[in-house]
Amino acid sequence: MKKGVEPMINGFLQVLAGFLGTISFAILFEVPRRYYVYCGMIGACGWFIYLVIMQFWVAPVAATFIASMVLIYLSREASFALKAPVTIFLICGIFCLVPGMGIYNFTYNFFIGDSIKAAQIGIQVLKIAIAIAVGITVGYELSPKFFYSYHKMQRNKNSLP
Repeated sequence: MKKGVEPMINGFLQVLAGFLGTISFAILFEVPRRYYVYCGMIGACGWFIYLVIMQFWVAPVAATFIASMVLIYLSREASFALKAPVTIFLICGIFCLVPGMGIYNFTYNFFIGDSIKAAQIGIQVLKIAIAIAVGITVGYELSPKFFYSYHKMQRNKNSLP
């Protein structure tokens, strides 16, 4: 394979894995079936944004923050459009951004006695967790007027006799 094609295939497979992993998480959380694909698309979009940012600017905390803001925006759009709770889409979609491997490595290094490496990893994991929380908070604070589905719903409500 050419060097230019290999990263694209790798990125596509990662986004596909994000899509399928998010749907699996939706099944685990007993999300209604009609929302599986939407949850998967939101999770895949969040992971895609993360990968794109990491490709050009290697900063996991910033990439996680921006991706979580995109996730909350997409979750709120889906919520307005499908008349469903935001948490259905957000909790499943955020699955890809949670630093599970970092938490594992922190725990592993902590228990084998490598305190310095455990502290370094722990601080990075904490930064990523805070980036997710702040990104969600910022996204929740946006007025509903920012969302296309909200405007569409208002237009439909106003056009009724």
